[in-house]
Amino acid sequence: MKKRLFGVLPMGDDVFSYEISDGESVAEIMEYGASILSLRPFGQTDVVGGFDTLKDYLCDTSNQGAIVGRVANRIANAEFTLDGTKYFLPNNDNGNCLHGGIGFQHRKWTLVEHTENSITLSYFSPSGEDGFPSNLSVFVKYTLENHALLISYKAIPEGITPIALTNHAFFNLDGLGDDITNHTITIWADKYSETDDKLIPTGNHPLVNCTPLDLRCAKKIALYFGDQFKGYDHNMILSPKTFKTFGSKSLGLAARVENDRMIMLTYTDQPGLQFYTGNFLGEGPNFKGGVPQIIHGAFCLEAQTEPNCINHGKAIYCRGDVYTQLTVYEFIRKK
Repeated sequence: MKKRLFGVLPMGDDVFSYEISDGESVAEIMEYGASILSLRPFGQTDVVGGFDTLKDYLCDTSNQGAIVGRVANRIANAEFTLDGTKYFLPNNDNGNCLHGGIGFQHRKWTLVEHTENSITLSYFSPSGEDGFPSNLSVFVKYTLENHALLISYKAIPEGITPIALTNHAFFNLDGLGDDITNHTITIWADKYSETDDKLIPTGNHPLVNCTPLDLRCAKKIALYFGDQFKGYDHNMILSPKTFKTFGSKSLGLAARVENDRMIMLTYTDQPGLQFYTGNFLGEGPNFKGGVPQIIHGAFCLEAQTEPNCINHGKAIYCRGDVYTQLTVYEFIRKK
């Protein structure tokens, strides 16, 4: 259990990071964005993207390792209507709102508890922040157990508001620097969210059959990359076949990624998983150790509700409701 001063914000606030460990696997979590700075399964290769300095996180636009919200993913036309009132949000993605605007990912969170293998952080989002209504208190707990990183979310609104959170970690099981094209992936999803040219769901949910999105059997991530398919950035509608209990909760197995050294399993209670292959990496600060960003240099598996869900009456919470989510990234070492 370690704590270090990671940097100082422009307004003078110190930002600390905290190490947690299950005795072999180790992670470092930062107050800014409640972000995963590093994750070393079995105490070996760091499999998570990130930067060496707080300054790099402040200018980063890829949300490396952060908790994003109040609503993750895209909101069409950067607006929504709730109880007859239209709310206008930051336009930061081709006319749409992406990951809540400035979002929770670019705010300092408050330490609640730090133990040997866990850390809990909180953030208070006031009514009107990034255009969203009602005060909202958010809590995120990271726990390392048996080489699995558990991310437990709780959000408590003081009035009606949309809530849809996720973590935006970028993974590369080889370590940052190489591309991910040699990784093999399986995603247990029979359907996906069809999108328009601005990546907003059309409302149609086609079957994955006979498309590059049919990942129900293990495939190399790069199998379909080419002139007509530049990479994945799709919400997969999950249909898990295997379940595992973490604490008192049974979670579905959403995805399996592996290289020649380890297997990464993703379990979640969420209906969707955004599979993103770093198609827009390459323009930001260098990763840790001065490693340059490259396109397809990492992948994301963002457990979530469907993009633009709030314009379809989903993910709306009222005073007295409690939003919860549990997502787990488990690592298995190959012999």
